[in-house]
Amino acid sequence: MNAIEDLLREEQALQSAHDGEGDGQERAEAANDWPNPEPIQSELPPVESFSEDLLPHSFRPLVVDVTDRMQVPMDYPAVVMVLCLAGAVNRRAVIQPKALDTGWLIVPNLWGGIIAPPGYLKSPVIQAATRLLNQIQTEWRQKHEEGLKNYTREKEGYELRHAAWREQYKANTKKNKAAPDRPEDEPDEPTLRRLIVNDATFEALHQTMSDNPAGILVIRDELTGWWSQLDRTGREGERAFCLQAWNGDTGHTIDRIGRGTIHVEACCMSMLGGIQPGRLRSYLVDALEDGPSNDGLIQRFQLLVWPDTAPDWCYVDRPTDPKCEETAARVFRNLVELDPKNPARFRFASDAQELFVEWLEKLESKIRRGELHPALISHLSKYRSLMPSLAVLFELADSAGGFEGSVGSTMGKSQNFVSLEHTQQAAAWCEYLESHARRVYSCVVKPQLRAAQELAGKLKSRKVGTDGLFSCRDIYLKGWSGLDSPEAVKQAAEVLQDAGWVREVFSEPGCLGGRPSNRYEVNPAVSR
Repeated sequence: MNAIEDLLREEQALQSAHDGEGDGQERAEAANDWPNPEPIQSELPPVESFSEDLLPHSFRPLVVDVTDRMQVPMDYPAVVMVLCLAGAVNRRAVIQPKALDTGWLIVPNLWGGIIAPPGYLKSPVIQAATRLLNQIQTEWRQKHEEGLKNYTREKEGYELRHAAWREQYKANTKKNKAAPDRPEDEPDEPTLRRLIVNDATFEALHQTMSDNPAGILVIRDELTGWWSQLDRTGREGERAFCLQAWNGDTGHTIDRIGRGTIHVEACCMSMLGGIQPGRLRSYLVDALEDGPSNDGLIQRFQLLVWPDTAPDWCYVDRPTDPKCEETAARVFRNLVELDPKNPARFRFASDAQELFVEWLEKLESKIRRGELHPALISHLSKYRSLMPSLAVLFELADSAGGFEGSVGSTMGKSQNFVSLEHTQQAAAWCEYLESHARRVYSCVVKPQLRAAQELAGKLKSRKVGTDGLFSCRDIYLKGWSGLDSPEAVKQAAEVLQDAGWVREVFSEPGCLGGRPSNRYEVNPAVSR
C-alpha cells in the first residue's frame, strides 16, 4: 500500500513539474499581453472637513488652541469636547423635540470616539480635553475625604450617645420610669460624586450610577477592547445594561445575595475613547454579521470621527491659552451643578422647530428608501435623537459660558428654548458625522472591494505570488483579515482580474481526481 502511495506522489510531482514548466513557458510568451493594472479604488470614502463654526462659542477657542499646539486634525479635540459636554450634562437636562408630543423626551448623553492609527495623539488629545472634568472630580474627591472625616467623628459621638441611651432605657424600664428621649438619627455617610469612570466592573458601574443619578462619563483608551469584552460568553447581562444606559432614561435593578437589591432609577452613560482603524475593521466585519453581537451597540457610537491627517506639520511650543480654558471650565462647573432630579426642560424655538421638522423629514426619507446597507440604516436611525441632543448641548454650553445669559437665569425658567443657531449647528454636525459613518462602515458595505484592496497590498509587497502564481488556498490559509475564507479570496481575485492585476489559470484535475484549485497569475507590472 505504501509503495502505491509513493508512486502516486511521484506521478503528482512529475505532473506538477510538467505543468509548471508549461505555465512558465506560457507566461513568458504572454508577458507582453498584460494590460496596465488599474488602480484599486481608494480604501477610504471621503469625509467632510471640520469647521470651528460647528462648535458653540464657548468651546471654539480651546479646540483651536489644542489643534494648533498638538498639530492634529480639529476633529479630534472637537468631538472629545462635545462628548465631555454630554458627560457633564447627561440627565441634568432633557429636550422635547416635537412641539406637542410631550411623550418624547431625549436625554442628551452621547457615545463616540476618535479613529486613528497608533501614534496619532489620540490619547493626549483626550487627556487635554478631559482635564477640566478631572479637575472637578478631584475637588469632589477632596471634599468627600473631608466629609468622611467629619462623618467618622459624628458617628463615634452618635454611637456613644446611643449606647448611653440604651443603658438608661434599660435602667428606667426596670424602675418603671419613663423611657429617655431617643438620640437623633444616625448621620448619613457622604456619597462620592463622580463624573468620570475609566475601568469598572459591571456591578461597580451600576453602584456608581446609583450614587450619581445624573449619570457618568466612561473613558476607554481602546474602545474595540471593550467591545470584545462584551462579546464574551457570560457578559450578556453587562452588554444589555450598557445598551440601556445609552438610552439615559431606563431603570435597572440588580439583586445579589450578600449585597441585596440595588436599583438605579435611570441608567445614564456617556462614553468616549480611541480606536485603531485595523482593529475597527476586523471587529466590524465579524460583529455586524447576523448574530448576538449585531444588536446596535456599534451604531450607538454616533460621534465616531475618522478624519484625514494633513501631511504638513510644524513645531509649536507655547503654553495653553488660559482664557479659553477658563471659559470651558466655567461651562462645565455651571452645568454639573444642575439638579438631575429636576432637569432643565428644553424645546425648540419656533423657527428652530421648523428646521427640525424639515431635517427629520429628510432623514426619514433617506432611511426608508432602502438604498443603504442595514448597518448604516441602523446608525443613521439613531440620528433622530442625536440632532436634538447636540442642539440642546450647544444651547447649554453657550448659556453656561455667558454668551447668552447666565446659566442660573436661563435654567430657572419652567421652559427653555433652543435657538435656531444651535439647531443649525446640530443639523450640520449630523451631515458631517454621516460622512464619517460612511467611512466607518465602508469595510462592511463593500467587503469585496475591501478584500481586493487587502489582496492587492499583499501582491505588491510580494507576501504572496513571488513566483508569479498563487492559489486561493495559498491566501486563505494565512488567515489574513478579510481574506480568511475561499469565497472572500475568490471574490477579491475577481475584482483584481477586472482591474488587470491577475488572471485565472485553468488547469486539469490531477490523477487523483477532484476539483482543480483556483490559481491565478500575477501581472508582472504589479511588483515593479
